[in-house]
Amino acid sequence: MTTFTTSVAGRPETVPTADVPQPRRALSARRWFLVASPVLAGLFAVVGAYFDPAATISGTEMYEIYADEPGTLQLKSLGFHWAYAFWMLPALLIAPYVRARGAWLANVTAFIGFAGMTTLPGLLIVDYYDSAIGQLYGVQGTDAVSTLMEDTMWGLPVFALPGMIGLLLSLPLTAITLWRAGLARWWALVPVLAGFACFDLSGITWWGCLAMTACSAGFAVVLHRATDPARHAA
Repeated sequence: MTTFTTSVAGRPETVPTADVPQPRRALSARRWFLVASPVLAGLFAVVGAYFDPAATISGTEMYEIYADEPGTLQLKSLGFHWAYAFWMLPALLIAPYVRARGAWLANVTAFIGFAGMTTLPGLLIVDYYDSAIGQLYGVQGTDAVSTLMEDTMWGLPVFALPGMIGLLLSLPLTAITLWRAGLARWWALVPVLAGFACFDLSGITWWGCLAMTACSAGFAVVLHRATDPARHAA
């Protein structure tokens, strides 16, 4: 549908009214993607932890299990890959909502989220290499490769550090940024810290990830209220 209006010069102009709602729907979809991301992070973490064939196990025994069970290992790696990505996503997506007080903090939060998302999720591919090397050359081969990398490649910790910083700080900083901007109350940080505590203290097992999902749902409510279009109409 096209509506004709009159311009200042007296010439008719066309306004494609059918297109007017499109940006509104696009922004709404973007907002709901932001709101859902912490819950999606928790759900993907549950999948990853449930299928982890070597949960709470490390070292040589872990390499043996990874070599013996590549099928479930792949589900574990994919689950945690997306869990980490969605966990850090809100740090980037809240930035457009913070335009006055807290704007510089929003920039820092977005940068930390960016640094984390571009490193940590991709590190999960090492599971595939650990499994493949173990299948071809035995667990001794996997252990030797891992030791060589840790002992001789200084870039490995430099590569991994932004990912760990992003995992630890991106969502807490998101809550703090929203509070600083006046878009959330101080207790917005509580479900974030509680969720991460469940995730870590459980040894990253499925029940801890399930508890994290419940806490993440609480933070999703915070995001929903903070990004209410009525609060940003001006």
